Amino acid sequence: MKCPYCGHLDLKVVDSRDSDTGESIRRRRECLQCSKRFTTYERIETVPLYVMKKDGRREDFDRQKL
Repeated sequence: MKCPYCGHLDLKVVDSRDSDTGESIRRRRECLQCSKRFTTYERIETVPLYVMKKDGRREDFDRQKL
């Protein structure tokens, strides 16, 4: 990750906590070059799982079928 102010690559995480909804992580970062701070939000990107059938069809994964 690059500092949005000076473009430097060396950063440190000052504070990290879950967001109010619990769906993302809020991190306060500080640039080691210019000492400016900024906030980033990280969230999990869910990708649907598919099963390829023998006839070539794709079907949504269903845990109940295991």
